[in-house]
Amino acid sequence: MGIGKRILNVLIGLLFIISVTVLGSSFLAKKVLVDAISQAGVDTAISHRMMDAVFGYAGADDTEWIAKIQNKIEKNGEVQAITQKVMNEITENLSSGKAYKDVDVTKELNRILDDSMQEIKDTNPELSDDMLAMMKQQLKEELVDVQDVLNSYASNLYDNMNDTSTVQGKVVKLYTVLLSIPCRVAAGAAILILAVLTILLGYPRYRGLFSLGVEGLICGIIFAPGIGLMGNKVLSLLTDRILGRTIDVNLKAFLWMGCIFAGAGVVFLLAGLIVSWKDDR
Repeated sequence: MGIGKRILNVLIGLLFIISVTVLGSSFLAKKVLVDAISQAGVDTAISHRMMDAVFGYAGADDTEWIAKIQNKIEKNGEVQAITQKVMNEITENLSSGKAYKDVDVTKELNRILDDSMQEIKDTNPELSDDMLAMMKQQLKEELVDVQDVLNSYASNLYDNMNDTSTVQGKVVKLYTVLLSIPCRVAAGAAILILAVLTILLGYPRYRGLFSLGVEGLICGIIFAPGIGLMGNKVLSLLTDRILGRTIDVNLKAFLWMGCIFAGAGVVFLLAGLIVSWKDDR
């Protein structure tokens, strides 16, 4: 194999790895950002307001009970649903150049209220029905303020993200490009074309399969130990700088995607071995 062909193969391999990384990140980036924004402000904006209504019914020795209620609110799946709704509105307005428009999250907040009241009832059976009814009414009143606080937070977040001179603005610009349909289509098309070129340029035939196998393993390393295990350290620094608070983002999805890529790489390597064995015969 000539030097020119080797360089071409290496270049194709690098472009293939980059394309796979871009496409994989495109499908996982939204979850990471939503998780980060949820922890950075949405969960506390909701829990702090709602807990104001709970504190009046707690005694001096009820710290454990208070912690359970607050954790129930902050870890509620509806918090991420609210953040998802807010982020969809922000990215849509950023893409269209429109001002941020408030979102209605009444349904999600009501579900958080119902879940919280059930947790309050389960963890503190001593509360009477009248006390529970009074607490629920106070929580409902707090939720009106929560809606305003959330939209105020989202509006400020939008302003920061809309300013491309800031770190937030640069990150969101990359985020919107990464999640766009043209980006996904381009990355997917590039993967197919580069995979075909790798097979065609590989001679004997098994060389191309081996190359795809190695590239798949490299992509697996990038996603699994690279991002899935080590990415939190980088994200902790980024979120501290961008959001003003260190966030522990769940990156298990990258770990699993890395395992899938590595598995695909092993399949290509096995296919190459089989083809090599048949050619030798």
